[in-house]
Amino acid sequence: MNQDNIKRQFEQDFEQAKKSIGRPNILLIGKTGVGKSTLINTIFGKKLADISHTKPQTRGFHKYSSPNLPVNIIDSEGYELGKEQYFLTQLKEYISSHHADIKEQVHIAWYALSVSSGRILDFDLEVISVLKQSKIPTTVVFTQCDLDDVDGSAAKAMSNIVYKRFKDTVPCFETSNDPELNKTLDIDALVEWSADNINDENLRSGFIASQCASLNLKKESVDKCIRIYVGLAAGVAVSPIPVSDSILLMGLQTKMAADIYSKYGIDTSTSDLIQQMIKNNLVSIIGKMAAGNLIKMIPIIGSWVGAGINALVASSITYGLGQTISYMCRSAIKSAWKGEPFQPISDEAFKKMADQFTKEYKEKNQ
Repeated sequence: MNQDNIKRQFEQDFEQAKKSIGRPNILLIGKTGVGKSTLINTIFGKKLADISHTKPQTRGFHKYSSPNLPVNIIDSEGYELGKEQYFLTQLKEYISSHHADIKEQVHIAWYALSVSSGRILDFDLEVISVLKQSKIPTTVVFTQCDLDDVDGSAAKAMSNIVYKRFKDTVPCFETSNDPELNKTLDIDALVEWSADNINDENLRSGFIASQCASLNLKKESVDKCIRIYVGLAAGVAVSPIPVSDSILLMGLQTKMAADIYSKYGIDTSTSDLIQQMIKNNLVSIIGKMAAGNLIKMIPIIGSWVGAGINALVASSITYGLGQTISYMCRSAIKSAWKGEPFQPISDEAFKKMADQFTKEYKEKNQ
């Protein structure tokens, strides 16, 4: 299989991987001016349409999405004094009318409250109760915590009110308009809670790929993916195969590379140029894994293969390749998030890294 064929196969596998990823619906409730746009941009970047700071021209709930970002934000207009019951009626009707289809139903809810107000109204608790009664995983997100004192007194007081009513069933997370302060607050915890409470695996993958707050969460998702392919590779080589036939593993490994690329959200987190650089790098690496180049690319297996590649060697090779690709994708995202140029991995660096990952896996599993 030449480089052009591998690239074509990678593109096909990547398109298939994208189709398998769902779009979770996140219901975002909060008054105008509490910092909903900042919250969304902090977690998903600026590829989603801004959650408007102005009063919407049409009443009710408004879905915001982007073609390249597998997540939907359902924004509710703020309620008006004297019309609280009307808001509750709208909320119940929206939840009920979108419940039948898993693609349309609300999967999690974020209730945004600014600590600048220093208080939680009984009506806020009533709205949260409606969400809980509808069995929607719900969290309270305290925004603008840069306006709180250094001890977070306002957030603590408001958290106590929520806890008194809902105990541990409605967690509270602190966030800020200040990116530096957010590093010490609860953005990562909010993202992890959200992922844990999206029960459908495809929808969960969409959320993890979309978010740009936690690289560790992306890695955990990819590690799980790699373990699946490691098991499949062992199945391919349950009867030892010659090194010259190691191309039999290539289709599996190409699909794994596409899945890793997709789960990291490379196409949503990086520029078109970096995306193309990574694809070219991946295709080159996979091509060099074939046939006679296998031992050159992962020298450690030269002393293992003997009469052929058995299940342990096949799974070790696949693990080494998967972890190396994972590292490369993480490096690209780190560079993109920091606004730094991305440096493709060299053949020499790949050899060293894949060799180490492969050796570690075999030693743990032999």
